[in-house]
Amino acid sequence: MQRRQFLYTAALTSGVATAEANDPAQPTGRTHPRRGRTMYFNDARHYYLYAFEPPMTMEDAWRPIDELAGTAIDTFIYGVETGGELFSDTRVGKRFSADGPPFDSPIRWRAYYNMQSLIDQGLDPLQVLIDRSHQRGLDFITSLRMGGGPRPAEYRIAVAGSATAGRGPREQCQDFGRREVRDVRFAWLEELAGYPVEGIELDFAFTPYYFKPGEVRLNTPVMTDYVRRISDMVRSKGSNRIVGARVFPNLQMNLAFGLDVATWLKDKLVDYVAPMYYGYFLLDADLPVESLAEVAHAAGGEVYGVLQPYVLNDEHHATPAMVRAAAANFMARGADGLIVAPWFYWPLRDQEKSILTDLGSLQDVREKDKHYVVPRRQDDVAALGYDHPLPLPLPGADPKTSHHIPLFVADDPMSARIGRVRLLIRVDNLVTDDRLEVTLNGVSLSDELMRRTSHRYEFQWLEFELVQQRPRQGHNKLGVSLMSRPPGLAGGVTIDQVELLIEYAQPHAAYTRPELL
Repeated sequence: MQRRQFLYTAALTSGVATAEANDPAQPTGRTHPRRGRTMYFNDARHYYLYAFEPPMTMEDAWRPIDELAGTAIDTFIYGVETGGELFSDTRVGKRFSADGPPFDSPIRWRAYYNMQSLIDQGLDPLQVLIDRSHQRGLDFITSLRMGGGPRPAEYRIAVAGSATAGRGPREQCQDFGRREVRDVRFAWLEELAGYPVEGIELDFAFTPYYFKPGEVRLNTPVMTDYVRRISDMVRSKGSNRIVGARVFPNLQMNLAFGLDVATWLKDKLVDYVAPMYYGYFLLDADLPVESLAEVAHAAGGEVYGVLQPYVLNDEHHATPAMVRAAAANFMARGADGLIVAPWFYWPLRDQEKSILTDLGSLQDVREKDKHYVVPRRQDDVAALGYDHPLPLPLPGADPKTSHHIPLFVADDPMSARIGRVRLLIRVDNLVTDDRLEVTLNGVSLSDELMRRTSHRYEFQWLEFELVQQRPRQGHNKLGVSLMSRPPGLAGGVTIDQVELLIEYAQPHAAYTRPELL
């Protein structure tokens, strides 16, 4: 296929990119794929094509790559599609907003004219990023959402009145039991694999529905053969090409939707998997990667933990200590590397760049303060089979019943390097006269120092200073029982949040530099 010019210059002419070929892309020089990558995902839209005013300068066109300079990121993943439209100068698919103008949205207007300003000069917007990535020493992986495709109604799963759990109703999902649907995606992937990239990623986690109800088991082998066909095609385009897949959090959940990920790994159809769910943007330090890691490692494959940007809800960004806690847990539970999802503060501040730098050193991740946050239930993900224990209602006083909350801790809390360990529990509807029994791995915390604070009348925070009874490295079990309520107060309480803060001692904190004479 004849492609547009691939080489660029950093010179700016009247604020737009030029196509003089005096800034050639430098090859990476690697003969073997990286392992244990630290990857960063950009979805092409929110922090890129939607954000800049056209015409696009080369500085803006290179921004997604250049902003990662100096961090530990070694691989850039680019989400090249949304709604069946591609962010490239495609010949076989439909370019994003190709039906316009006119546009009824400024973000579509910006994206269209930003890409068009490059295309008008003979530049392919996707190739611009690939070349810049290689110039900066980063590998490039193109990620394609697998849940879309042709839009005619006859290709949709089309179940009237179906549940809307997940990214949307089943009516909006494509039936991969139809060869026409599979072929459209294959053509896109074949074109994308023709670019000089290090790999292709198949995003199956964007939407959970791929087959009509009642036809999942029948079509599961069909999907496996389809992944095999894609894998063979991608690898035929160049040596050491890798194939990745974004999948759901565990093997059972994937199989329920017709994705036999265990076979994909065992047959080496994919080189890595990244467990996640697109609508679930909460940083989940307890994501159970073990089942995927066991199968992947037996086949020589890899598992990547996905670091999402929010905690509790999409209004609270994770702190560096929270990100370190999740990263440490992923690695301790079998992950081989990390993928940083988008939606962190942008443009990247020093805090975000510090996070991206820490992730490249296991020592920096392991021996710095951690803030573990037990994830809370998100209804649409729970409806798909991935649930969490919080919020946990205790409907009434019942001293004989203990409710349990799992907590995984990558650190060794008994290490002499750790100076302080605190357990924080937020309890809704709690009053001081309530008797709440709290245990850690079956041992009561009644002898630990506990502070009780109330920031609002609906709840209280219980803060335990863990000195005698600390959590163990690995799996822990937090137990709670509502022993009694004061006279005249009916109902129960709810354990709404659980957090664990681990602070490392500073070995030279007491050292004082003498004054110079």
